[in-house]
Amino acid sequence: MRKSVFTIALLLGLQVSQSAGAQNEQVTLRVQHSVRPLVEKWVAEYTKINHDAAFRIVTGKATNTEHQISFVTEQADDAVFVARYAVLPVVTKSSEAAQLLGSKRLNAKKLKSLFFVKDEFDDDTKESKAEQALHIYTGNSQQSASRAYAQSFKQETSSFKGKKISGDDSFLNTALSRDPLGIAINSLSNIFDLQSRQLRSDLAIVPLDIDKHGEQILDEARLDDIILLLEQQQFAEIPTGKIGLSYNHHDGILNQFVRWILTDGNKYVHEYGLLELSQKEVTAQLRLTEQQDLAQK
Repeated sequence: MRKSVFTIALLLGLQVSQSAGAQNEQVTLRVQHSVRPLVEKWVAEYTKINHDAAFRIVTGKATNTEHQISFVTEQADDAVFVARYAVLPVVTKSSEAAQLLGSKRLNAKKLKSLFFVKDEFDDDTKESKAEQALHIYTGNSQQSASRAYAQSFKQETSSFKGKKISGDDSFLNTALSRDPLGIAINSLSNIFDLQSRQLRSDLAIVPLDIDKHGEQILDEARLDDIILLLEQQQFAEIPTGKIGLSYNHHDGILNQFVRWILTDGNKYVHEYGLLELSQKEVTAQLRLTEQQDLAQK
């Protein structure tokens, strides 16, 4: 009898130990709203071939949790980059803002003048009629696409004119819908319907002064054509930012998942309005994870 009780207790102890071990292997993914659908897709596809993998997706600031990856949209020393996002200026269709801008195409210099406060060394201090009348809206979160836009124009986010909207960048669309003189900058995933691949019904892309082929692509406003264009060409008028993964590079479990994202998971980024990295960039990012594995050995 005592032997049976001892055996049962031992088995229960092993089960508890195994459960605790499995819990410790769980990967925590800290994501912002804009990339959560893509991350959920990555998890679903990864666990199909790695049945023992366990994930939980959370929001908020990073903690010291073991096996944790934080998704970042700004430069970070330890980040491995996995995709890019593009930022465009938009207004609501048939609004006063759209009428003020008309068909006039804006180049990089005019965009900088429109969205940012002029510094004291700027000789061209006269504002156009549109600049005086338009109401500028930009995001104010750490993950906002506005940060990549400011960086591209060598500006601080504090230099943006107008009103800064807290929370997710999707709230910028709400701000525009309430202000006929509003103009905002936002990422492709927020200004396009990811199902129809068309612009959201109430939005219009501000005409940009780029090459004829690029102008035609923007005018036709088909998401997949714009993604292809921006993967092949770079324009000062269309800033792009990178999505990176910040994590402990000495963690083999995390490195394995990140390598899968770079080699297999990248085929899903278009579906969610993002741009793939070039093959050269992918190779460089893979090398970062491999070097850490070698150092650990």
